[in-house]
Amino acid sequence: MSPPEPVSGRDTALAYRPGKESLFPVRSLWFVAALVVLLAAVLWSTLWLVHNYEQSEKQESLQQASLVAAATIRSRLGETELALRGLASDLRSGDDARFNSVASELLANNPALLRIELRFGSDLLAAVDAPQPRPRLGPARRAGLAFDTQIALAASRGADRLAYSRPYPVEIPGELPFAVTELAVPVERERRGTLLAVYSLSRMLDYFAPAAFLAANEVTLGEVDGSTLARPASGMPGAGVYRTTVPLELAGGRSIWLRADSRTGEPKIIPNLLAGMLVAAIAGLAVIGGLLGRDMRLRARAERALREQYAFRTAMEDSLVTGLRARDRDGVITYVNPAFCKMTGYRSEELVGLAPPLPYWTSETADSPGQAQPRARNPGDQQQGLETVFRRRNGEQFPVLIFDAPLIDANGEQAGWMDSIFDISDQKRIEELSRRQQEKLHQNARMALLGEVSSSLSHELNQPLAAISGYATACRNLLASGKQTDLDVALSRIYSQAERAGQVIRSVNDFVRSRKLDRAAIDLADLMRALEPLIELQARELGVRLAWKADPGAVVHADRTMLEQVILNLTRNAIESMASTPPESRLLEIEISLLDSGGDGPMVEIAVLDRGAGVSPEASKHLFSAFFSTKEQGLGIGLSLCRSVVEQHGGQLRYCERESGGARFSATIAAIGATT
Repeated sequence: MSPPEPVSGRDTALAYRPGKESLFPVRSLWFVAALVVLLAAVLWSTLWLVHNYEQSEKQESLQQASLVAAATIRSRLGETELALRGLASDLRSGDDARFNSVASELLANNPALLRIELRFGSDLLAAVDAPQPRPRLGPARRAGLAFDTQIALAASRGADRLAYSRPYPVEIPGELPFAVTELAVPVERERRGTLLAVYSLSRMLDYFAPAAFLAANEVTLGEVDGSTLARPASGMPGAGVYRTTVPLELAGGRSIWLRADSRTGEPKIIPNLLAGMLVAAIAGLAVIGGLLGRDMRLRARAERALREQYAFRTAMEDSLVTGLRARDRDGVITYVNPAFCKMTGYRSEELVGLAPPLPYWTSETADSPGQAQPRARNPGDQQQGLETVFRRRNGEQFPVLIFDAPLIDANGEQAGWMDSIFDISDQKRIEELSRRQQEKLHQNARMALLGEVSSSLSHELNQPLAAISGYATACRNLLASGKQTDLDVALSRIYSQAERAGQVIRSVNDFVRSRKLDRAAIDLADLMRALEPLIELQARELGVRLAWKADPGAVVHADRTMLEQVILNLTRNAIESMASTPPESRLLEIEISLLDSGGDGPMVEIAVLDRGAGVSPEASKHLFSAFFSTKEQGLGIGLSLCRSVVEQHGGQLRYCERESGGARFSATIAAIGATT
């Protein structure tokens, strides 16, 4: 027989490669070990079953004895309750003379009673104390009733029934502290009276509980919360093995608990069972011997299947182009496949067993090794790759994408991590080439747009430049003729036309040039208060009234200058659209609303509403196109510029026709706190 052949470093995931021969001697040793374990298990299980059976028997016996003891105590209490009801009946008929004789007789026959009283209301009419050597409470101690006793008196008189008070402690000089409970029996006559019988709980255990029960167990009376009220006068402590608690029901719904702790210890092993256990062990040996041959055949079949599975797994891993790497919980490499070795340039023998820092890490990865370590992921989370940089053996660096998954051992515990590693060098090159092509296309588009803008400029600037030239000629003629009074008018018109030309150039320049956004938190209500004078200045020329409102909390992260330009452009268009509207109907409305768009978070809508002529259906299709305008002297870049600004802020600019007439332009931008 040849020993198991150790595998190479690449196959460390399997501790040994199975040989071609069956490992029968090893299996025989395993069989002997299994047989010994089985014999020990049979012997131990038999003893354990007997031990548990005896425990359950003794526990059940203690439970039954405790129930009998509670019933015996309750029976003795019931006898006294019956006698007190008879005495109360005599007292109702006015026979007060029987109180002393009957009470003395009850105290003599009931060793747990300490005192019997007759009370009308809270006033003590008569009382009889128990004879010596029982503790005497005395008139002074009974002058004021305990709070629990007063509750029992009230319950007894109110419901016309017997009622026990809650147990409470009593201390008498020369005596050990003890707990008492008082039985209240109602007496119906011209004044509502009550019989009070005071019980000592410890004497109740000593004289009412069965003597055999007290001798065999440590018995106590206690409250529901586990506190102890009374113990018998004598007795040894319990062994703490068998314990039980049963309720002792008292009249009036009161309960105390009778607890018993048996003085019997753990059960001993019974020697007579050894013979039976040996017979069971021999029977087990016979069964195991019959299964030995079957076990050998199954093991040989399993070894063949394992060899086939190993060959299949090796061929599959050698064909992969994805790098595989297994690590334990400390980051030590336990397995790499050929694809990973080809990717990094290191052999498996050089990598298996290495702990961080690893030779294929770059200086950045070595400084922060957590980038190449498994990340904590909650169950059910979508797996996301980790992109980092590795270094080949020749020093070349290349980008990789790592997907990790936990390795679970046979016990269901995580033993490490399995990583799938992809070389994304080609993908990065393609992305870079695509980015450069996009930049080139974008530049070409901007140049084409610049050509269109230039042609538009030549058309738009002709008029103001021609007007400036004409007015300048007129100024020269006026100066030559000496008529200088009209120069102010001509110069003001030259200034106006120059401003128009400058505005055209600035608008086209802002549209063509890419401007970097300077974002900041902007409260739109504050922004509107700052723009309100400018808007009203524009509106006053056409007699347009302004009305605006903004929801509290409408705050966006935006470029203030560009956002001001959008609002001013939209309001100027709205004001100019109402030039032909009757003066009483010229109203410009601006509404800033905080919207809830569901999963994307809160959004802010800036709506500009006018009561002008609106936009025709044909024109609305090209409303936001560059160089399209519905105005006679418009450049057609205002709305296009507004849409570009809003889209740069991640929003949308929309137009819709109002039912009452006019137009509604709305810009929607994410509010601060939204998911973008």
